[in-house]
Amino acid sequence: MDNFLDGRKPEISYPCVWTYRIIGWDEPRLRAVVTEVVGRCEHRLQLARESSGGKYRTLQLELEVRDEAHRTEIFARISQHPDVRFVI
Repeated sequence: MDNFLDGRKPEISYPCVWTYRIIGWDEPRLRAVVTEVVGRCEHRLQLARESSGGKYRTLQLELEVRDEAHRTEIFARISQHPDVRFVI
């Protein structure tokens, strides 16, 4: 099967709205992490999913990113927080 990108990075036109999925255990703590990372930057944050057993929550964060460095910085800062399990 041919790789759709042939090993290349996708081309992203900046600035653009980017979506992060943030997975963790405690919704209020996840919301606090987002506030800590994005500050007063305009964003949209909503509960996207809850596991059937109620153990995990997934929040969807949408915000405008200026460039790739900004996009990856937000990803890294959220990912490294101890209250966050995964970021997609």
